[in-house]
Amino acid sequence: MNNKLRKLIILKLTNSGFRAKDLDSGEIVSVKTSVGRLNCELNTISLEVEKEWVFKKNTYLSGTVKGSEFILSNIDIPGHDFEIQGLWDPRDSFGEEALEYFSEYLAEGMRQEYVFKDYSGYGFYEPDEDPVFDAVEADTWEKRYDILTRLWEDYPQCIDALVHIGNLYLDSQGSLENARNCFQVSVSIAEKNLPDDFDGVFLWECLENRPYLRALHGLCLTQWRMKDFEAAHHIAMRMMRLCPGDNLGVRMIIDEIANRVEWRE
Repeated sequence: MNNKLRKLIILKLTNSGFRAKDLDSGEIVSVKTSVGRLNCELNTISLEVEKEWVFKKNTYLSGTVKGSEFILSNIDIPGHDFEIQGLWDPRDSFGEEALEYFSEYLAEGMRQEYVFKDYSGYGFYEPDEDPVFDAVEADTWEKRYDILTRLWEDYPQCIDALVHIGNLYLDSQGSLENARNCFQVSVSIAEKNLPDDFDGVFLWECLENRPYLRALHGLCLTQWRMKDFEAAHHIAMRMMRLCPGDNLGVRMIIDEIANRVEWRE
């Protein structure tokens, strides 16, 4: 009898395999396989199932990975909702001296200010509890990873959890593919509900906007480190358009990216 082939999306890597979501049923399963950390979070896996069992209400699979690739369209997570705050005038934030600094911005007229709704994860488990902050304060890579992956599995719209998973890989100089997947999915979730002709601003001053801006910044750095200079430059230019105050310092790196200078510590 042929073994059943199942399509899964990796949610978390483990020492013995990975946690995953079945693309057809939506079921969360734990997979035992020798491939382990050769895979990446959010890759779509083709698993030839050799054994399936249930233990303490958790479904377990063992088998052989037949294929692994990143397919963004398979990440079916609702996008972020937002509110329009009205036209943003940089002079309201920076005074009349902002006219010269924002001259290029102002030449194209005022643009709408947007604010995302809160998907931070704050209070998700307990009132006044912030799992992302707890992860940042944890004393080991593994503890941070466990907290963040648990939060994102339970609350997939919390892209800040996913962004910080990407940062773990970026900061530790680990797999750039893992980091890229996390940042790219975070950006996709945030932008899913934006209009096709969107040309507004997301200001850093609004805390709800920061996960999205951090995701873009992380993706820019990852693409730069992977020597995809064109993609990195496109993201950097987009960030400057989205957040004219440039709170993440894109202006400090954009010329190096444009000149195809390789990333360095």
